Formats: sequence, C-alpha cells, structure tokens
Amino acid sequence: MTDPAPTKPPLPVFDSQNCQTYPASCHCGIVQYSVLLSPPLAEWKVVSCNCSICTRNGYLLVYPERSQLQVNSGKEVLRNYSFGGKRNLHRFCGSCGSAVWFDPRMDEFGDAPPDLLGINVRMFHGVKMEELDVVHVEDPNP
Repeated sequence: MTDPAPTKPPLPVFDSQNCQTYPASCHCGIVQYSVLLSPPLAEWKVVSCNCSICTRNGYLLVYPERSQLQVNSGKEVLRNYSFGGKRNLHRFCGSCGSAVWFDPRMDEFGDAPPDLLGINVRMFHGVKMEELDVVHVEDPNP
C-alpha cells in the first residue's frame, strides 16, 4: 500500500548559514529577479500540484518568505490573475506571459506564516529540472 500524496507543501526553515541566491527571469527577460533559498534548492522538496492553475502554468514551486524575493527589473510589466475565491494572486509577465510566482492562500496550509510566496522554479537560471526532488501534491479541489 502506498502513502497518499501530501495535501500541503513542505515549509521552509531559513538558515542564514545554509542558503543560496538564484537568479531568475520570465521568458522574454523583462522581469528579472532573484530568490534567496535556505536551504539551497537541492535540499528542497519542490512542489508539483495537480490543481488546474498549477497544471496549466507548469508550476514547480518552492515557498520562501516574501522577503527572500528581490525584483530587479520589470515590476511595471507584472500582471495579476486570480480566480474562484480570489484569494490567490498569481503574478505573470504582461509581455511574454510567464507565470513567475503567486501569493498563496495560507489558511489552507495550517500554521504557515502569512508571508510565504510560491515561486516557480522553472524560471530559475541554470537549474536542471531533472535533478529536483519533486513531490506531487493532490489539491482537494483540482
């Protein structure tokens, strides 16, 4: 018998002695940003969710604190999308359409701090997707 898929992402524990900065951008390069992850990406469980928006946007997500995201350029072209209960704010490049991150509805994740973002690892530069430790998460309302 196999264990059921988790229904919530693993939560980060920031350690300033064990962190790494990852440069990232949208496809066209207008939106440039970096994400400080602790622990480094190789130690994260990267989340692949089966909900409709995550599937269609191709999200592979990590959940750092909002303060660990630094937008370097292109903030003015970022656009928002939300649906259903309008609680999740999905951010994408208004020029190329790349889904870069979202503000998740934190009440679903129990005692998680309210300042986490779901960052799309597919936008990181130089990351080999096949080397990620991906955990598949079942959304109760896909």
